[in-house]
Amino acid sequence: MSEKLAVAIVHYHLRPGGVTRVIERAVKSLGDNVDVLVLTGEAPAPDDSLTPLTEPFQPLEYSDDPLPEGGKLAEDLRFTARCLLGRDPDIWHIHNHSLGKNSFTPQLAWHLANAGCRLLLQPHDFAEDGRPENYELLRKHLGGELENILYPIADHIWYAPINFRDKAFLEAIGIPNVHELPNAVTALPCTTPPCGARTIVYPARAIRRKNLGEFLLWSLLAPENYRFVSTLAPQNPVWQGYYNKWVEFAEELDLPVEFDAGRKHDFSELVQNAEALISTSIAEGFGLAFLEPWLEGKMLLGRNIPEITADFADEGLDLSTLYTALPVPLEWVGERKFFKILEAAMKWSYAAYSKDWTPDYFEQAKTALVSDGKVDFGILDEELQRNVIRHLAENPADRGLLPAFNLSANETLIGNNRKIVQERYSLKAYGDRLLGIYRRLAATEPGTVSASNANKLLGKFLQPRRFNLLRT
Repeated sequence: MSEKLAVAIVHYHLRPGGVTRVIERAVKSLGDNVDVLVLTGEAPAPDDSLTPLTEPFQPLEYSDDPLPEGGKLAEDLRFTARCLLGRDPDIWHIHNHSLGKNSFTPQLAWHLANAGCRLLLQPHDFAEDGRPENYELLRKHLGGELENILYPIADHIWYAPINFRDKAFLEAIGIPNVHELPNAVTALPCTTPPCGARTIVYPARAIRRKNLGEFLLWSLLAPENYRFVSTLAPQNPVWQGYYNKWVEFAEELDLPVEFDAGRKHDFSELVQNAEALISTSIAEGFGLAFLEPWLEGKMLLGRNIPEITADFADEGLDLSTLYTALPVPLEWVGERKFFKILEAAMKWSYAAYSKDWTPDYFEQAKTALVSDGKVDFGILDEELQRNVIRHLAENPADRGLLPAFNLSANETLIGNNRKIVQERYSLKAYGDRLLGIYRRLAATEPGTVSASNANKLLGKFLQPRRFNLLRT
């Protein structure tokens, strides 16, 4: 093995955001310590920073179609990597191999594992976590092999989840080599001095789990003369349908919201000119939204996700200004309709995951999700959320029953949180952590490959108390 490691990084695509940003920061943090090749299903834009390191390989792209010759395709990819790097990769770093965006990537991981290739499998999201259509695709194309190949284990296969919850879940299903790898966080380039505009910016692509309805709810409840800005529209045609209904609804109620502002304005300027940033997301992989605002000197408003942010709290990050739930009376929602939609959605989800249904699951969900005649706004689907917002628009006196929207900045809190993020989640800290994992993994000897209990992982995620209508 050469002193300088050769690493093949594998992902479905290099579209802006999410995992692409993680890959960009990983490559930057590693510097010249590693020879890197990026293999992806789609060619990146010509001016993308990763383009000089990237080789497209079409079977890696999103696809609903089966690829019966997975082993041959995996060997083709090995040959491509060997040719471009000049030798076999010491490490194959595969992102979201089990997410179910195609059926080839889990076959690739399984084939490479059995060929003795050292794998670092980094899950950011899971098909088991509110993505039944992804899991259904895997089951359809992999059949009975799904349980046997989805989460391979051996001495030369390591996993690098991005938060403590995922680490605990993976270890619970019998995976031995699990090494938490929190993402790096960097500040945006400063383009203009802040102008202090009274804007609340949601710097995220408005897919369903970002809970856009709750963002609109706060635009109704906030003091007058505030403008709420959503930066990016979804690209997925399915999500665009949900999104467009929110745009129409905001126009109907004349809410002070600007949509897809990142397409019309410089993103950095939007963030730097905001009075505060907001996140109403109900599910995250790592949780950059809880770290990045402090580097910009901004307060963060909105919803906490404790199972994701527990690591941040352990490091001393203060997220006490966020709420963990936003209970609203069922009478505003439409109690009978809510229970009808909830039961139907749960039955559909269990069927999509090929799990037997029992009415007790519905009763467990009702007990967990409804308390004192109230339900968390963040577990409602879009139709039910619109019922609540419309009720409050027509009955202003009821707005006082919800928490006040706290807009006051706390400079001490911002400063302390900024220091923690800079020290714990810097590019250097990330690069040192990642390089250490690579070097220790490269020193392992390939062993016999077996399978962990994939069905048990599904059971960790698919619990009635965790059910959320925005994840269906």
